[in-house]
Amino acid sequence: MWTNTMTNRGQAKDRFWRLRSQAIMQRFWSRLSGHAQSLLCLNATAQRAAPHTRHHGGVQVVPLAQIRGSEGRCGDFDAQFRPLKAHTADRWANLALAHERGEPLPPVDLLKIGDIYYVRDGHHRVSVARSVGQIAIEAEVTVWGEERPATVVA
Repeated sequence: MWTNTMTNRGQAKDRFWRLRSQAIMQRFWSRLSGHAQSLLCLNATAQRAAPHTRHHGGVQVVPLAQIRGSEGRCGDFDAQFRPLKAHTADRWANLALAHERGEPLPPVDLLKIGDIYYVRDGHHRVSVARSVGQIAIEAEVTVWGEERPATVVA
């Protein structure tokens, strides 16, 4: 978690490079120890879970700790959503500065299977939020594999 504030784009990019270095070092040590530190990939999970139902869960505040996977970018971030790819530095820095300035950011798009959330859209927003110690994030949620809550008719 970073407690100092960023005043410019250079500081935001410095934060990105520090996080990326941490992620790469963690990945190296994880491979040596045999303990995976990567995001869960939705494609593999969806094949095992074979969700029969899908429904819109609406906009929710989701704990960042429950966001543990990705629909299509498993190799771009580690399990703590630290960036792994250098080409994302500009995007990450722009979002970090917008977040610090308090600019409204759209909700991330998540899929929920069981108790785990997978990012469809908003990987960088999740990464920035985690980097500043945020505990939860606003998300548009689609629920897989659970029955839709019953509606009460009066």
